[in-house]
Amino acid sequence: SVTGESGAGKTETIKIVMNHLATVEKSRPFWPESDRKIDSGHGSGTVNRVLQANPLFEAFGNAKTLRNDNSSRFGKFTQLQFDIESVAMAKKGGRAVPSCHLAGSKCITYLLEKSRVVGMSDGERTFHIFYQMLGAPNDDRREIWEGGLVGASTSDFNFLSKTSHDEIDGLAGGENWPDTVAALSTFGICGDAYLNIMRSLCVILQLGNISVDVEMHDGEERSIITTREELEKLSGLMGVSSEEIENALTKRIMSTRGEEFTIFLKESEARDGCDALAKEIYASVFDLLVTKCNESTEPEDSPTNEYGTISLLDIFGFESFKVNKFEQLCINYCNERLQQKYVQDNFQAIKSEYEEEGVNVFDFSLVDNTEVMQLLEGKLGLITQLNEECVRKNGSDENFVYKFKVVNSDSDRMIQDHLHRPYEFGIWHYAAPIKYDARMFIERNRDNIPADLLKCAVASTNPLIREQFQQLSMKLQASKPSGGLKKRSEVTKHLVVTKFKQQLTSLMSLIETSRTRYIRCVKPNKAMTPKMMDHAHTVSQLESAGLVTAIVISRESFPNRLSYELIMERFRFLAYKFPDCHLNSGDIKVDSKTLISFLLAGITHDSHLGRVEPFSCGKTSIYFRAGALELIETIRQGYYAERAIQLQAWYRMLVLRRQFVTLKRGMIFLQCEARRWLARLAFLRKVRGAVMMQCFVRKCLAVKELWNRQRIHASTVIQTSWRGIRPREKFKTVCKAVIKIQCFIRMILGRKEFALKMKERDEHQKMNTRMSAIQQTFDDATTIQGTVFSVDEGLLDEVETMFEFLRKEIVVLRKKNAKLKKDLADAESDKREIFNHASGVDHAFSLSKIRNDQMSKTNMALLDDNNKRRKEVNNLKNELKTQQQAHEAQLQEMRAEFEMSLRHREIELNTMQQTLHSSAALHKREVQSVRDEAERKQEEQYSQISRLREEIKNTQDSHQDYLSKLMGVLETTQESRRSLMAPSGEMIMRRKDDEISELRDEVARLRQAEGNGEDDATKKEAIKSMKYIVKKNREHRKSQVQHLVALTSQLEESFASGDSSQIQQLLTLTKEVIHAGEKSNSKMDRETVNMIDNTALYSRGGVANADAALVADNQKLRRKLEKKYTCEKCGHKRKNAKIEGDGSSTIEVSRMTDSSKTSDSLRSADSSRMALSSMARQSANRRLGKEVGVRNRKL
Repeated sequence: SVTGESGAGKTETIKIVMNHLATVEKSRPFWPESDRKIDSGHGSGTVNRVLQANPLFEAFGNAKTLRNDNSSRFGKFTQLQFDIESVAMAKKGGRAVPSCHLAGSKCITYLLEKSRVVGMSDGERTFHIFYQMLGAPNDDRREIWEGGLVGASTSDFNFLSKTSHDEIDGLAGGENWPDTVAALSTFGICGDAYLNIMRSLCVILQLGNISVDVEMHDGEERSIITTREELEKLSGLMGVSSEEIENALTKRIMSTRGEEFTIFLKESEARDGCDALAKEIYASVFDLLVTKCNESTEPEDSPTNEYGTISLLDIFGFESFKVNKFEQLCINYCNERLQQKYVQDNFQAIKSEYEEEGVNVFDFSLVDNTEVMQLLEGKLGLITQLNEECVRKNGSDENFVYKFKVVNSDSDRMIQDHLHRPYEFGIWHYAAPIKYDARMFIERNRDNIPADLLKCAVASTNPLIREQFQQLSMKLQASKPSGGLKKRSEVTKHLVVTKFKQQLTSLMSLIETSRTRYIRCVKPNKAMTPKMMDHAHTVSQLESAGLVTAIVISRESFPNRLSYELIMERFRFLAYKFPDCHLNSGDIKVDSKTLISFLLAGITHDSHLGRVEPFSCGKTSIYFRAGALELIETIRQGYYAERAIQLQAWYRMLVLRRQFVTLKRGMIFLQCEARRWLARLAFLRKVRGAVMMQCFVRKCLAVKELWNRQRIHASTVIQTSWRGIRPREKFKTVCKAVIKIQCFIRMILGRKEFALKMKERDEHQKMNTRMSAIQQTFDDATTIQGTVFSVDEGLLDEVETMFEFLRKEIVVLRKKNAKLKKDLADAESDKREIFNHASGVDHAFSLSKIRNDQMSKTNMALLDDNNKRRKEVNNLKNELKTQQQAHEAQLQEMRAEFEMSLRHREIELNTMQQTLHSSAALHKREVQSVRDEAERKQEEQYSQISRLREEIKNTQDSHQDYLSKLMGVLETTQESRRSLMAPSGEMIMRRKDDEISELRDEVARLRQAEGNGEDDATKKEAIKSMKYIVKKNREHRKSQVQHLVALTSQLEESFASGDSSQIQQLLTLTKEVIHAGEKSNSKMDRETVNMIDNTALYSRGGVANADAALVADNQKLRRKLEKKYTCEKCGHKRKNAKIEGDGSSTIEVSRMTDSSKTSDSLRSADSSRMALSSMARQSANRRLGKEVGVRNRKL
């Protein structure tokens, strides 16, 4: 936000800040040095458009006042939009800080002082654009309005003749006209749009030349236009007949109950209507310029449509004149809102923090303007009273002032002065008390334009006036009531102060979303003289801006604060300076306060309350007044400075001592070096004498050797010369041949290059001829008999394009020339290198010639071979062609056969479809018959189920007999094992007895479960436990097998060592282990488990399932035995392992219906198992005996 008095430099400050922000990206290190100027064309299109808005707004929105020659008569909020680079892209480009480019801007204007168009104070001027237009060249003025601007001056227009005639250097004159026109063209305002704007300004000037007089008619005053010539000029500018303009200015048409009445206006009313039309036209022109600028500087859509923004607010400063009118009230109201925002940003947060910490708060009323804002925009404030008076039909300025004073009489900010006139009132603003003149408040707040004038403007042929007033007419029509009463907000929303309040509210909401910075501009003197400072006037500006009050509050506040923990951490060691300072209370707040009290003892601070302490203790921190913390830090720095001096002295001592030790060592080293040097000199003298003697002896020997070599060398030189003559002649011949080849190649290359250059020369001549023709055409088109005409834009574009193309071609040719020069230098260097290596190349050429001869012979052989290969390829191609033809014939036959088979398949398919239809009908009949059969069988099944239930019951009864038979079989098996057991297997038999007893217990448990009627789950559990026992026995047998393997390995080692006694012991032990293993064969356990499973199956009534399980287990046993006694390599079965028929190896199982048949099957299975076990044991013993015999024979 930039604020200050009129003439303080707000506009120039805004221009400087905008220029810096718009071009700050060019100051980055990675930006090209050649593009860092503002007028550089590198990416500056958007920047130029943004910056060109400043001179345009100065021309149409600035004017000379008593205090400033270039005063902005409107408020402006400019939002600069930046396209910010992402952090990832910045890192990828090697930039620590992301770049940001100005993408566009947006401008919002507030409260244009359009009344300055029709009237201003003495010594002031209207807007600059009128003076610039009158100072423009005659050609431009003739183009705009030939009949009124050519040769005209300010005295020819009433709106300008009343203003100050003092010239303003560099602001409002003819020299600024080209800049304004260039700024308009930057935003696309040229041609007809430019003429429409300038002619609209001419309409405003011509409206001021309309003179209105009074005419008496039937005792009634009527206004008439006396300047008919000026009226005709206005009619020509607007494109409206003079009669329509006169009627619109001097009459009003009133409609009442469907009837229209014509009312003749008074002179003052007609003059006011003329002024209102002029003001509204200028406001429309200004709004159009703002819209064009925003459209031209609107940023293009980015991928995210998010931009970073920096906003600049150039708003009116606080104003206080001898006579303060409606404009000053709006300006000061705006400054009150900004002051409120300033207080909230700078003091409200501090006040809240002090209240939370329990610190004495400064006098906030010095800067708080809440009462003023309540007086202005409260429910019964100035804005409300003014709007109500404007809505009333007969509202007046005096009534508004009276109501405002009565309603707000208890406000401290209302100035109650009995000397005030009925239309005067005063408000005590934050900066100073102001007295306002309320005359014309109602009219200016309404800001209405009569309907007749609006209708006249809509009929204008000027597109700008017509379109802008059409939009205004549509808004007024939309705001009129359609019937019934309207709400207060709808009635007052079109009033000036209401719209201005809404604009300020939206402005404050924009400011609150951003970080605010304030720039205060101060005017050095009233005379606008450089290098002069009026101190009294400067101080008054600081007071009006509220800066003096802010400084007073800042001095009374606490600018620094530190937490208790940080204070004890930083300053606790300073307590040694004070013997009475004891920091052992245990409370960090008490200790901190005690320490700070001693450190700041005797120091006080000036305040409006007198002398106060320089610090204050809060709940979490200690707050210091200005200078207090700096004093403590000075004490701390002094403490560190003293210690630093001690450390420096100690360090200097170390450095000097180190230097002394170094010097001492250096002196000793120099002495040693001197002694060494003297000793070395003596030694070198002795060595030199010995060397001289050796050299003399060697010289004598060398002279003798030289004479011998000279004699041998002469003959060698003769031989060498004779050997070099013939190769040298051959080398010269080769060099001549090489030179001829090089000359021929250079001739070919030179001809090609010459042809290219001739082609380029022809193209260049054609281009020059075309340029000459275009230039001649351009001269003929632009100048005919000394008169300047408009030139075809297409031809100009073509000429510019041609010149641009020629420039590029010149640049390209220059680059090519430089490249050719470089290539020439490289060729020269290559040439020198070629001559340097010529001798080596000649020698290599002779070798390559010999190799070339060899390669030629090889090449001839390869050519012959290639010809043979080509003949073979041709033969192969012919064969391939023949095969392809045969293949195509076969393919045709296959296609014919396929089509024939396809026809047969279609016939078969049709036949099958017919069969399918007939089968479907047959299927339906069969389904019906099957359903009948199913019902019949269902009845039979019911009878069978009842019969099966009886059979199951009989089977359960026979199960008891089956279990008793099984126990008998187990006991018989146990007795037979005991009779066959050897003494060495007693332990294994004892283990088997235990297993059999466990199995007997399990069977007894099964019998008991069967007798008690337990369910199948209990039986399954018992069967699982039996299987677990058998599995444990298998693991034991595995360990026995491992033991047997270990004995076998020991036996092999004994055979190798030849110990016969150990061999005999190992054989005996091996036989015992094999015999014990045979006794505990796992097949018997498997049979037992299978019998138990069959028992469970029989107990569930599944006799057939049990029989099937027995058959499956018997087959598995047979396959394993066959695999065991079959050779893996040849598949031959051993004789001793032969399985004799089904009677000894298989169990014939049939459906058992009683327990006796089951017992017989178990006995036959047991006998077969015993037979197989005996056979396997005999076979193993024979195999082991054979191996032992082989080993004995080897020994």
